[in-house]
Amino acid sequence: MSRTQQVIDTLEAQCAELRDRLAWLEAQLKEAQAQHEDDLAAVPARSLRRATARRASRRRAEARTRKLDTKASILEFLAKHPGSTAGEVAKGLDLNRSSVSSRLTQLAKLGQIRKAERGYAARHEARMPHS
Repeated sequence: MSRTQQVIDTLEAQCAELRDRLAWLEAQLKEAQAQHEDDLAAVPARSLRRATARRASRRRAEARTRKLDTKASILEFLAKHPGSTAGEVAKGLDLNRSSVSSRLTQLAKLGQIRKAERGYAARHEARMPHS
């Protein structure tokens, strides 16, 4: 038998093995899909919606908590470092610069901080009497 024929036979044998493996995997996939459909049929759609709503509600609650924490940490940072820019606040608090920038703009519009000559400052500094 020639070398070429040996290579062809080897490749055909490997191809047959791969076809067998693919057939087995497809059977496994069908079985898993059937099991998944059975599991979904056992759980009422309302329960799935409730579970999704609970997860979303928890995520929103966590986001609100983080937002308050971020606000407090930004106000505290500005009290200690007046005139800080968004980049400096972000670096000092290890936060995303664009998020800090948006939050600083919100806080400035709400009057909780003020825009300084350079950067931002805590609001209570603006009310200090001049000597």
